[in-house]
Amino acid sequence: MNKSITTGHISRRLILGACLAVGLAAPALAQGTEDAVSKSLLPDNYIGADSAPVSLIVYSSPTCSHCVDFHANELPKLQEKYVGPGRLKIAYRPFMRNSLDAVIFMLAHSRGADKFDETVSTYMDKFDELAAAQDTEQAVRSIAEGLGIDKAGFDKAVADQPYFDQLNAATKQAQEEFKVAGTPTFFVNGEQLTIDRSFDEVGEAVETSLN
Repeated sequence: MNKSITTGHISRRLILGACLAVGLAAPALAQGTEDAVSKSLLPDNYIGADSAPVSLIVYSSPTCSHCVDFHANELPKLQEKYVGPGRLKIAYRPFMRNSLDAVIFMLAHSRGADKFDETVSTYMDKFDELAAAQDTEQAVRSIAEGLGIDKAGFDKAVADQPYFDQLNAATKQAQEEFKVAGTPTFFVNGEQLTIDRSFDEVGEAVETSLN
C-alpha cells in the first residue's frame, strides 16, 4: 500500500498548535528501552489479559499506510494466536505525524478510553476513503458522524487544548526518550523491535519471548 493522505483541506482552526512531522512512515531501527513500557506520558489501554506474559506496544498513526497494513492484516493473526489464549497483550500508542492524526486522536479521546481504539480503528478502516477525498475535512466529519459525533461534539473535541498538549508531549517523548523514528514502531516486553523483512517478525519476536 503506497497511498498517502494529504491534509490540505483540514482547516487550521481544527488544530490549536503545530503538529510534529517525523518524515516518511517506516518501521524504526532504533535501540530499545524498558522505559518505553513504564514511563509513558499517556495511559495504555491493553487488548488482552493483564496477566499475559508478553506485552506488545505499537506506536501508530492512522494516516500511515504501513500502520494500516499492519492493523488490517497482521493484528488479527496476533489476536487469534496469542491474545485470545492469554499469551499476549497489545497497546496502541498515539504518534502524531500530521494535523489529521491529531484530529483523529482528539476525536477518539472525546469518546472515552473504552472507545478510543474503536475510533482510531474506524478511521484506519476508512484509509482509502480519506486518501481519495477531495475535501478531507468533510470526509473526517462524515466518519465522525457515523460514530455518533455531531458537529458540536466534533468542534469541541478538536478544541481540547490540554489533550492536544498531552499528545504533543507524548510524541516528543517517543522520539527523544524511546528513539521512535517513525510508524509503526514495536516494543516487545520493552525492547524495540527492528523490522528487516516483514511484519511477520513481530510474531516471531512474540514467540521468542514466550519461549
